Amino acid sequence: MRKDIDQILAEKGINSMLLYSESFKDVNMYYLTGFLAPDPFVFLKQVDQEPILVVNQMELARAKKESNIKDVRSYFDYDYMRIVKSASDPKVGMMKFVASIAKKELGTTKPIYVPPNLPVILADVLRYEGLKIKPLFDVVEKARETKEREEIEAIKSVQRTVEEATSKAIEFITNADVNAKGVLYYRENGKRKSLTAGKVRSIFNHVFADRGCIAEDTIVACGPKSSDPHYSGEANDVLKANQPIVLDVFPKSVKKRYVSDMTRTIVKGKASKAVKKMFETVLQTKNAAIDFIKAGVLGSYMQNLCYDMLEKAGYQTIRGGKQITKGYLHGLGHGIGLEVHDGPRMNEFYTYPLEEHNVVTVEPGLYDPKIGGVRIEDVVEVTKKGCVNLTKMDIFLEV
Repeated sequence: MRKDIDQILAEKGINSMLLYSESFKDVNMYYLTGFLAPDPFVFLKQVDQEPILVVNQMELARAKKESNIKDVRSYFDYDYMRIVKSASDPKVGMMKFVASIAKKELGTTKPIYVPPNLPVILADVLRYEGLKIKPLFDVVEKARETKEREEIEAIKSVQRTVEEATSKAIEFITNADVNAKGVLYYRENGKRKSLTAGKVRSIFNHVFADRGCIAEDTIVACGPKSSDPHYSGEANDVLKANQPIVLDVFPKSVKKRYVSDMTRTIVKGKASKAVKKMFETVLQTKNAAIDFIKAGVLGSYMQNLCYDMLEKAGYQTIRGGKQITKGYLHGLGHGIGLEVHDGPRMNEFYTYPLEEHNVVTVEPGLYDPKIGGVRIEDVVEVTKKGCVNLTKMDIFLEV
């Protein structure tokens, strides 16, 4: 949570940090400030002191109104025009200007910690101006792992959109007809058209647009191609009857920036015995994992629980780095927040306990290149004694 920033800084022995970035893509800058802007601005923070936000004059009024920072200042408070004009190039002048702010507010005696995405030219100028800089790792990211109530509500809002869109997509697939070759088709303006991954993705995108969300790469994968967990489906891939169709949906809110994530696997028609077994095994594993998740449980323990269940059912896993071509190919889950793959993780390497108010996916899956994939994914909030499933959509295989 944001209130944990000072504690994390103190634990790492960090006195101050500096960020210079826009906040549309830089999720850490948005998280710290709550201010969306397309152009770079300055964030400064010293341990146990209130942060300072410095923006250009055009954004000052909006930043004061919209950001969560109490101390919002203008570039003009720091002799912006003179410093930039004094440089041989305005871009270099801007870097000198940021350095002058850091020097005045953070001083030169102690290192200033900066994120890995800080522009190289700015790092060079900061050093040239006599400032000591060091890399800032896992401070903001660690704070982001535990969610405040308004963050969880934002995720839940996106999740409701995910469920609405997925329901409409499944309904469209359910109502499709099947030709002699097993290809699904629908009618549009009296013409028969093959049902493609692109068409189904467009159904998702229309709902997202109506609900103020956007998605970059919704997964719609059918048949053997769905055995690749991150194969999103080419637009012209046709969907077929009696084969698994994996729908993995992870849009974000355009305004609030938070993401949710859900996967459902369906079959239009009759699933084979192999697919039914995969589905039942994955569902049992997901449910067992959700029953066991609680604050204090190690992410690696949860992965091993998943390994145990799937191996007992006769499937191969990647336990211990084993290379396999079919079976269980990935971790059990990951954090959800401002990014679709946030911390914490539930995999073999994450030997840290889950914490109260983590929001994580639970998504076991099984994959066979000859058959396809089956993955089922819910999102849960970790609590002291268990977890709360934020996903409300029913789970079923055949439609």
